[in-house]
Amino acid sequence: MENKNMNNTSYTSRTERKQFEEELKNKQLEKEKELEAKRQEIKNILFDDDKKNIYKNPRKREKTVANQIENNEKRKKPRAANIVLSLTYVISIILFIYLIIDSSNQIDQIYQIINAFLLLIIVTCFLISFKKSFFKNKSAPTVITSIVVLGTIAFNGLYMTDVISLPTQSYLPNFESENLTKAINWTEENNIKTDQNFEYSDTTQKYSVISQSEKAETLTKNLNTVDFVVSNGPDYNKEVILADMTGWNVDDVLDFVEENFLNNVTINFEENDSVDKETIIRQSTTGTIKRSDSIIFTASLGNKEDLSPIKLEDLTSKSLLRASVYLGRNGIQYELKYEFSDKIEKGHVISSDPKKGTTVNPDEMVTLTISKGKEIKVPNLKNKTMAYVTKWMVENNLQINYSDRYDTEIESGRVIDSNYKEGDIIEEGTTVDVTFSKGPLKMKKFDNINDFKSWADTNGIKYEIKEEFNSDVEKDKIIKTSIEEGKTINLDDTITVYVSRGEAVKVPDFSGNTKSEAQKACDNSGLSCSFTEEYSSSITSGKVIRQSVAAGTEIAKGDKITITIATSNRNTSSSSSKNNSSSSSSSSSNTSRPSGGNNSSSSGSSGGSTNTCDRNKTVTVVKQSSLNGDSAQATLRNYQNAYPGIKFTYTERASQKGSPGMIHQDMPNSFTANYCDTYTLIIIK
Repeated sequence: MENKNMNNTSYTSRTERKQFEEELKNKQLEKEKELEAKRQEIKNILFDDDKKNIYKNPRKREKTVANQIENNEKRKKPRAANIVLSLTYVISIILFIYLIIDSSNQIDQIYQIINAFLLLIIVTCFLISFKKSFFKNKSAPTVITSIVVLGTIAFNGLYMTDVISLPTQSYLPNFESENLTKAINWTEENNIKTDQNFEYSDTTQKYSVISQSEKAETLTKNLNTVDFVVSNGPDYNKEVILADMTGWNVDDVLDFVEENFLNNVTINFEENDSVDKETIIRQSTTGTIKRSDSIIFTASLGNKEDLSPIKLEDLTSKSLLRASVYLGRNGIQYELKYEFSDKIEKGHVISSDPKKGTTVNPDEMVTLTISKGKEIKVPNLKNKTMAYVTKWMVENNLQINYSDRYDTEIESGRVIDSNYKEGDIIEEGTTVDVTFSKGPLKMKKFDNINDFKSWADTNGIKYEIKEEFNSDVEKDKIIKTSIEEGKTINLDDTITVYVSRGEAVKVPDFSGNTKSEAQKACDNSGLSCSFTEEYSSSITSGKVIRQSVAAGTEIAKGDKITITIATSNRNTSSSSSKNNSSSSSSSSSNTSRPSGGNNSSSSGSSGGSTNTCDRNKTVTVVKQSSLNGDSAQATLRNYQNAYPGIKFTYTERASQKGSPGMIHQDMPNSFTANYCDTYTLIIIK
């Protein structure tokens, strides 16, 4: 129709025609837009099932659009919940990491790791299920989460009830009240060092562990040493108060004896018509006693005529005291013999003769065989470890006296020797002395000679002390030793210790000096000089007559020298006592002077002598024999008597060679002396 209109030429005007054509063109454009919209809608339907359904059902389309609007509004609401869930997951991951790391310190490490993983899986499933169920209304993730939670609960239940087991890390068991052997075996298996301290205990069985230095269930990998406090049984030297038990029943006395660990008790029975049978008549002691003290109780047997034969009960494994009381209260005599037994405890009955069930009359004799414990054959203990010896002691109920010493051949911690040799037979309770090696003795560093002496004497080391001048080492300090620090010491060797005498100085020649000149020379040389006066007719008054140490002699800086000054006063002279108080040790040019002070005395002319000192007049001094035990003064007198006119003093020095009072080995066998100087003897102190 439009075509017809278009072909219609009956227009009133050209303007009307143009208007018609524009309207037609606009209608065509609108149709094209509608077609394009339909094509796009068809395209969406081909790729989206929901929209395809919506296209078929306009009502559903309206409902779906409404739901989408509502869901979009809901999605805006759980922002806070998302933050909380995110934090929960982060915290769960942190907890998971902590549990994995901490499991290395847990005994049940595998169990802890499995639980950590299960916890992380549960949290992950929970978050997923929450998202799915909240946003997409799906229930499968929630079901999976529930299954995982139930599985975790079941796993823990089965593990805790020991239905399933998992590997665990090695840890320290609780050995309290356990036998020491068990503890030692564990330490050996796990290469843990151990030591035992023995204490008396009335409550813990002998050779059982009282306490341990490390807490039970500590991981083995965290241990280096474990020390055990071990029971040595009751202390039988402990004092107890023993009351007067006269009038007590025998059974009550037996209970008291066992409860108080009295181990030297005898209960005798005697006929007594006036006291009830089995009542204590008297006892040997009361008051404060040791558990090991001998105690004798006497109980009433009653009237012997009232006693009747008995069928002997089984006395096997009863203590000797209980067995003897059983026989005594029935008027039966007994004798004892002793045998070794691997089964019956020491001091208990192995058997009786006659045997159990036999009818025995009063005054008949029963022989009791008492156990001496196991027959113990001493093994070869040499080179055995302390753990071996300790286990051997515990297993055989022995007492061990431990000692140690250095040894160059036996490894540290192993046996050097014992007081019983291999193959010896001993009884339970025997004390065995065992000496362990401390390994080779190493030379230590010492600065102080006294510290060295104390160490050497403690370890039985022989030593010799030699003194040397040394300007670098302080006086009386050790310069060196013949064995270097850290080297092994052979206990048969003698260690030479070199001690510093300090810096050496040469003694000046004071001859002809005045006192002030001599003092100045002493100060310049670092010597300590003391002065004495002596009458002289040949030396100018105020000048030096002689000096106690010859000029040119090397002595230690700070040593003392006595200088004699001439005086014109005949009443002034030096006495030996004055010299003793004013002079100190000195040495001749032929001998070395040791450090330290000394006592001195001299012989020679008296103050009134007019003899002139002649340095050219000499005599050869030969070492005099001295006896062991002579005093230093006695040795000095020997020299004075042998060489009258020569002045001697002495100093004492320690030595490993020779005895006190004897001449030191450092003294020369002979030396030349003149009558002007004083000579120092070195005597062993």
